[in-house]
Amino acid sequence: MTPRGVIALAVAAVVSVAGAAWQLQANSAGFEEAQRGERLLPDLLTKANDVAAIVIAQADRSVRIERAGTSYVLGGSGYPVKAGKFQTAIVATASLEKFDAKTVRPDKYPLIEVEPPTDKSAKSRLIRFENASGNDLGEIILGKKARGRLGGAVGDGQYVRLPDNAQSWLARGVVDADVKLDTWVDTAITDMNAEFVVLATFQPTEGPELVVRRTGVTEGGQSKFELNGVPDGKKPKNDLTLRYAATDLGNVNFVDVRKYQGGEVVQRVTLMMADGLTAEFRITADDWVSLHVVNDGQDKTTTKDLKARTQGWQYKLADYKLKQLQLTMSDLTEDKTE
Repeated sequence: MTPRGVIALAVAAVVSVAGAAWQLQANSAGFEEAQRGERLLPDLLTKANDVAAIVIAQADRSVRIERAGTSYVLGGSGYPVKAGKFQTAIVATASLEKFDAKTVRPDKYPLIEVEPPTDKSAKSRLIRFENASGNDLGEIILGKKARGRLGGAVGDGQYVRLPDNAQSWLARGVVDADVKLDTWVDTAITDMNAEFVVLATFQPTEGPELVVRRTGVTEGGQSKFELNGVPDGKKPKNDLTLRYAATDLGNVNFVDVRKYQGGEVVQRVTLMMADGLTAEFRITADDWVSLHVVNDGQDKTTTKDLKARTQGWQYKLADYKLKQLQLTMSDLTEDKTE
């Protein structure tokens, strides 16, 4: 089934279920507010198949998701988006219903996180839907989630506000949309079982190469590692430090991504798994990181998946994670004591 077909079926299901639930609630509770139950973006349902891009903005950050043929990608980089996230965002937003009118006072907006998303410290998020020409198909400010705040009504809620309207609402429904990349894409570069890491080597910009090698297991059943080439007068800090130095390489995630552009490689970090799979992180002078499989493992499926996920891309890491790739001898050793 095509993505358009999936969206159409999802929208139809939502309309049917939500309509039935609304009628039941209306009959049992006798809603008095004329607007309660109205959809906040009523036209979005009929235009769902025309949505070519979704933009989420918060303060000085934004993320753009685009339709690319029969798939969906991050705007700019073209990195693939998690299956179903694009369609789910459309259907969830189109299904938001007015439940309870809230504040119209701008000074109270931050309490429910519906302040202007352009504010420097905004916690609110603007979600906007565009067609292939870039025209606006609908937008709404998403605020704090309100789970269990709908009284006797079925389902969870969220505080929302239309950008051109002072009235805020507690809406029935929840939209999981964020400017964080891991909302939309699988940010894993490596995702390996730490207990199968057998070797890690670090080539810092200065100083000796570090080789951390698995030597066995502890009494508790965890991998035990040793550090080669420890200078005279020094000793490894402890088993835990060495284990983390090696095994942390098996679980590295990115915070930004771009198509591979090369650059001067200033550091290399190698990870070897028990089945022989060997991958090399290459860090450029401007801290972009790429991963290259330099030896296939016996598990051909894992090797194939790793290559498919990482070939052709460069990544930015969180500062703490980048530092884990930039270890030096002083990070892993300390002075011997008599």
